[in-house]
Amino acid sequence: MDVWRRAFVASSSVRFETVDVFSSHKFGGNQLAVVLDEQRRLSDDDMRRIAIEFGFSETTIVLPPKSEANTAWVRIFSKDGDEMPFAGHPNVGTATVLAWRRSIFGKEVRGTVLLEEKAGLVPLELIEDEAGRPVGATLTAPEPFSLSSPPLPAEAAAALIGLEANDVCAARHPPLVASTGLPF
Repeated sequence: MDVWRRAFVASSSVRFETVDVFSSHKFGGNQLAVVLDEQRRLSDDDMRRIAIEFGFSETTIVLPPKSEANTAWVRIFSKDGDEMPFAGHPNVGTATVLAWRRSIFGKEVRGTVLLEEKAGLVPLELIEDEAGRPVGATLTAPEPFSLSSPPLPAEAAAALIGLEANDVCAARHPPLVASTGLPF
């Protein structure tokens, strides 16, 4: 899971990086803004407005951890300024940005990153290239994989994605709704 570093900019109060997650080249993958609020200067409203200003699907705000055992407290905001309890690519991108910095909040960042989020603690294992440079991360979702019941009829699943019922293969199992914690 590669992350491409696009830009680094410093403002008068906070630093941020924009990155492309799940890409090995510029302007590919999923855009993410990672805002480093190390001094806790931003209000909740500031965080929302920053996310709206970036306009990316997600923006993360990195704050000092609530527990010394963890790497950081991370808040995730949508492009509309809504806070999300958890999302995959923002975690991968944020962990990678922290690894590029090598340390945050007086702690070295390497190996495992532990991010505190609304959904719970998110552990990530950093991925390095052959030269030892961080290039991505794998995560463990804060909630276990779960299936909702009952299964969907093939006709209903097909209609949701613009297919005919006979385009849905249900030979091994019927269409299912699965989650790792973020409802849509």
